[in-house]
Amino acid sequence: MKIRMILVLSLSLLCAVGYLSQSVAQGVRPPLAASEDSSQAIADRIVKSKIPVMIDFWAAWCSPCRMLNPIMAELEKEYDGKVEFMKINVDVHRAISAYFRVNSIPSVYIVHDKNVVKHLPGLQPKEMYKSAIAEVLALAAKKPEPADSLKK
Repeated sequence: MKIRMILVLSLSLLCAVGYLSQSVAQGVRPPLAASEDSSQAIADRIVKSKIPVMIDFWAAWCSPCRMLNPIMAELEKEYDGKVEFMKINVDVHRAISAYFRVNSIPSVYIVHDKNVVKHLPGLQPKEMYKSAIAEVLALAAKKPEPADSLKK
């Protein structure tokens, strides 16, 4: 039983390493969640981000999720440096998916200052995502500075 478990884990690791090295060799950046080792590490990146984070909850078997991929890639290029984009596989990162109460995919959340400020369930037109990002960026720009950071 232990040998079988070790074999399964070894094969999984080899497949992951093979996928990542193939992606890098082809110049394709693997999804952000693929490089993270736990839901907690992903949650830490979301919480520590100084800019809004757009999170795409997806699964490999989800056809609408695959249709959303090119839209998210375009948005990521368009809002580079203004919004951080993350893809979280609900089958791999169950804890963070449960925390966000993801019950259907694709499901996109925008988090800013440790709060969910937008939720876009299902596959939406690109304009809906752009509108949500613009709204969140406008709110972020209007946010007053904390009192302790005011210069005297």
